Amino acid sequence: MTYPPIPHEPRSDSALLPPLQECGEPLVPLSTLSPRISVYPAYYHQGYQGALPEAYLREGAALRLAQAAGRLPDGYRLVVLDGWRSYRVQASLYERFKQSLIDQGWQEGEALARELDKYVASPTVNVHKPAPHLSGGAVDLTIAGPDGWLDMGTAFDDFSERAATRYYECMAAPDETEQRIRDNRRLLYHLMTEAGFVNYPKEWWHYEYGTLNWARQTNGQAIYGGLVDLFQRKVQ
Repeated sequence: MTYPPIPHEPRSDSALLPPLQECGEPLVPLSTLSPRISVYPAYYHQGYQGALPEAYLREGAALRLAQAAGRLPDGYRLVVLDGWRSYRVQASLYERFKQSLIDQGWQEGEALARELDKYVASPTVNVHKPAPHLSGGAVDLTIAGPDGWLDMGTAFDDFSERAATRYYECMAAPDETEQRIRDNRRLLYHLMTEAGFVNYPKEWWHYEYGTLNWARQTNGQAIYGGLVDLFQRKVQ
């Protein structure tokens, strides 16, 4: 499958929050959703307290994920690394990344806060302004082929410039390995966006549907507010 270059994402200069009308969709587990979707809950395997051995998405987002998986070539599957994320896990990620930056020499202040905000949303229990993963509409994922996970150029949660979705699009003369990475990212990007998701440009693995960020990029209405508890709405 050959896909065109990954385009620049549309940007909204509006400081206003998009409208949000909670739709009430439940969270659904992803491990049994489709034979072309497997779950590898990264934070559970990394030992984060409160992380779950299953991944969940809102029902509508999950169905769109299954549509994306269904368009993969034979022998390929989507690998979900994270979906709905509790406040506890979000706070732990935020504090761990903050400490890693401080260990690198960053000082407390606005610059540190801006760097943190690039990669890890501030934890909140405000269901009207939730971090993307708290809404159940954000998913982190990659693709596996017959020989294992495809090379995407960085590991999951590699918070560097190379993690930017278009990083390999900007190379004037990519070598064979870099072209393969670029094409792998294109495959994931076009599968997900054609299913209705939007990408976070600084992270090749992060996609959203129905969230506030999704609404900003599509000029639509957000339909997923925050879910502070996994069983706030019945899990199917």
